[in-house]
Amino acid sequence: MAGIRLYGYSTSPFVRKLGCCLYYKQLPFEFVPVDPTNPEQIAFTRQSQVPVLQIDGEWRNDSTPIALWLEKLFPGQPLFGRNEQERTLILGMDKWVTDSLILSSFRFAHETEMTARFRQTAWRMAAIVSSQTPLPDEIRNAWPEILKMAPFIKHMMCDIDRTESLPDMQMRVGLELLEHLKEGPFFGGLQQPSLVDLAIYPQLVFNYMVGTEQNLKIAQVPALQQWLDNMRQYLPDNPLLVPDFMIVNHLPAEELGARSEQKVGSR
Repeated sequence: MAGIRLYGYSTSPFVRKLGCCLYYKQLPFEFVPVDPTNPEQIAFTRQSQVPVLQIDGEWRNDSTPIALWLEKLFPGQPLFGRNEQERTLILGMDKWVTDSLILSSFRFAHETEMTARFRQTAWRMAAIVSSQTPLPDEIRNAWPEILKMAPFIKHMMCDIDRTESLPDMQMRVGLELLEHLKEGPFFGGLQQPSLVDLAIYPQLVFNYMVGTEQNLKIAQVPALQQWLDNMRQYLPDNPLLVPDFMIVNHLPAEELGARSEQKVGSR
């Protein structure tokens, strides 16, 4: 087996996406945490962008090109479907994940007011980062402001349609999420997980699992709750690349199912 290293920080949705791809393909790998304020561990790339995947001395960055590289090297448990039609569908949905689902979360961080809750969430993110690459107290304390000014997030804001408000964008993304799931069992109505499922899963469960949200709202939607259960067969209990001691809530399938049944029964 090739020596595989994934460089990044676990608060990045693109890094978690690659981690889930590696878990799904059952490829042993070393996760190398990178300090987002001082990414010297990826200096060999001459860039500051994560994720970076290194395999036997070769490396790539940018999550989808990395996934394509992985697929070429390790075609088992395919990420891009089983024919050209499925591949085209998956690449289109993957673009939606970046341009809509992930962008909406970055937009929320950029535009939301500096409330007490926002600060608490930001400090929790700083604690997760610091648990893997220790940060000075002054950096951790300033994390809410750092999030607002993060160059990468500000760069992604250039792609925002300012005629659409943040609440309208969030509502649209939620509706499109269900449209892309179709009738399941996996996104695109496919019979097996793809790159899209592996990008969406850690994005939707992250805040709940690390304790910044008290309820897993998507589990209240029967189709998404069933999809969560389907995905759990392919990923570890903690697929987020954060230390186990930072996980606050787990996702036992039977508990999710019980919640769904209670929801239906109370109507």
